[in-house]
Amino acid sequence: MIDGVTDNEVNTRAEEGDEQFVSIGLSARQAGWDQVMTGPNTRPPDDQIVTVTLTIDQWGLVASSLDIWVSITENSHAPEGAATARLIREAVSTQAGQQLPAWPMPEQPAE
Repeated sequence: MIDGVTDNEVNTRAEEGDEQFVSIGLSARQAGWDQVMTGPNTRPPDDQIVTVTLTIDQWGLVASSLDIWVSITENSHAPEGAATARLIREAVSTQAGQQLPAWPMPEQPAE
């Protein structure tokens, strides 16, 4: 789920011209692929939990992307998707063991 949610948000931010988000998002996705792909086009099964190492900025971007996905899925009446994203978001925060940097929502101007 993390890769797909991050991919969706990177694409949205690319359309909006948010180069910093896109750069960190793509680097987070690449780091994840480098750590879990066993060969060309081979992903772990969707229900398999994997462990990856990312920078704190990458984890902050992932967490913010999951927060956005929770909002989208709740508003589209997909509570199971929101619940799954919320659980993953909580796991990311717990594993990080520190405050993750937050990224503004797409419609919010960056400060």
